[in-house]
Amino acid sequence: MIVDTLEHLLENDNAYGEKIQRGLQFLRHTDFSGQAAGRHDVNEEMFYFINEYETKDADQCFWEAHRVNLDLHYILEGTERIGYAAVEQLHVRDEYSAEKDAVFFTGALESAVTAGPGALVVCYPQDGHMTGIEAGRIEAVRKVVMKIKL
Repeated sequence: MIVDTLEHLLENDNAYGEKIQRGLQFLRHTDFSGQAAGRHDVNEEMFYFINEYETKDADQCFWEAHRVNLDLHYILEGTERIGYAAVEQLHVRDEYSAEKDAVFFTGALESAVTAGPGALVVCYPQDGHMTGIEAGRIEAVRKVVMKIKL
């Protein structure tokens, strides 16, 4: 998992693979303000969701990880906590679904980062992540979750 800002990640263009760089550039040059929530296709290797929700207590959130796509979580509005655990530390709740490219887990929340507007969190297949956790209070979050095919 990588936690930073979009601008900082763009400054280190040699540190990440070409696909991630294309995703970062797409995030930089796209105006998401008028886009509806839901799925938006970019090309064969990238698509994204505009997600809008209210944060909640961690007990109401869930762990997930992916195998085909990595996630770029780019926060547009609001603040949330995103939990992290190596998938080996979690227990499979629902087996991998190729249709959803997701496996769901149970496990204790021991590590989380706080992400507000401009923050970008990169989740690799080995990164179990739990999103939508309140950061001190319940608030509305609007974010882009870009999926990049590995």
